[in-house]
Amino acid sequence: MPEEGLETQEIKEQLEESNEKAEGEEGKKGEKKEASPRWITLLSLSTAFIAALAAVASLHAGGLANEAILLKSEAILVESQLADTWGEYESRNIKAYLFDTQAVLLPPEKGADAAKHADKERGEAAKLKTRTDALRQEVDAKNEESSFSMERHETYARSVTIFQIAIAVAAISALTRKKWMWLLSLVGGAAGIALFVWGFLITPHPHGEAKGEGKGEPPAASAPAAGEAK
Repeated sequence: MPEEGLETQEIKEQLEESNEKAEGEEGKKGEKKEASPRWITLLSLSTAFIAALAAVASLHAGGLANEAILLKSEAILVESQLADTWGEYESRNIKAYLFDTQAVLLPPEKGADAAKHADKERGEAAKLKTRTDALRQEVDAKNEESSFSMERHETYARSVTIFQIAIAVAAISALTRKKWMWLLSLVGGAAGIALFVWGFLITPHPHGEAKGEGKGEPPAASAPAAGEAK
């Protein structure tokens, strides 16, 4: 995962170094000792606050990315089970179709036995069909949860980027003593906070609507099974 927290810490350290340099240069030049403008103190406080938010947002972004990857892996595992179950379902339908054909072609006494086997295969196929429907819903649910986690991860990652830019601008403001740059960093911090809050407010998409999932047959069902043609 990207080490946004480490980058933010480095920028914060650069800000502190800039403040120390600026104060040292003023002392060397023999300027009159004057108290630092009040906004310089506020700059330090606001930058520390933004850095703390950036660290929290970075932590959330990393956790959500890991969660999205885990959910996607689980979805792939369930999907493999779905493919196996669907293959067995189609096999049962084909057997039922063959037994139905035998029941028609064989003499009545033997045809009755074939018809019983056909009914048994259709019963097993019905159970497997129920199982495939449940597996398909589970795959869709995990894929949607993974997409939702990744969407929130991207929101937090963007907020971390904006926070880092705001901290960098604040560092330049401390070095150059330009108040308008500090105000610009506050605007960036506000934008980062808005994205940070939005990450908590995002709600999942309605089931199956985002990508049309949850509708239709499993991927293996590209054509109707032989037993369903009757």
